[in-house]
Amino acid sequence: MGMAESTRITLLLRLRDRSDTMGWDEFDERYGELLYRYARGRGAKHETAEDVVQEVTMYLFKAMEGFEYDARKGRFRSYLRSSVVHALGRRAAKEAKQPIHLDPHAFDFIQSEKETSADAKWEREWQMHRLRWALKSVADEFEEKTLQAFEAHALGGLSVEDTAKQVGISTASVYQAKSRVIKRVKAKLEAADPDCDM
Repeated sequence: MGMAESTRITLLLRLRDRSDTMGWDEFDERYGELLYRYARGRGAKHETAEDVVQEVTMYLFKAMEGFEYDARKGRFRSYLRSSVVHALGRRAAKEAKQPIHLDPHAFDFIQSEKETSADAKWEREWQMHRLRWALKSVADEFEEKTLQAFEAHALGGLSVEDTAKQVGISTASVYQAKSRVIKRVKAKLEAADPDCDM
């Protein structure tokens, strides 16, 4: 069992204790933005996306009572995606006065891996979630200008020349910044989450 899987399982086991506010805070810090962005990407307005994050958390809170980890049920990332899809579906059905029922005690992953991976929006959000996490984890290892150059060029799509002018460094330094940060982010992701299921 890898470190990331162990950490994920440890967090899930902690969430069985409803009074573990630090565990629930860690869940929100780790996955809240991902759930929000995915809901927004599926067309939800800001307020609706925030409500969906709360609803997903509430259903998970209810489902965790008596939870036992079983890897055969599927990936946790599949469960999270399905939870957002169902929360949005319940909201749409409520508005259309057609109730949808989802048993919060059936802590199951609902959608197959194939359906999850076929959802391009979810995959993009998942990969961006992983990238944001890795960047945040390694940020203190780099000077601020190195990170600025990486974000402007590698993430923002700014040309090397424009990035160099904007950040106030040489073009060679922009290339070096991109290379160094990418190398460190890849190493962090591989060490922490070789299965891409953080």
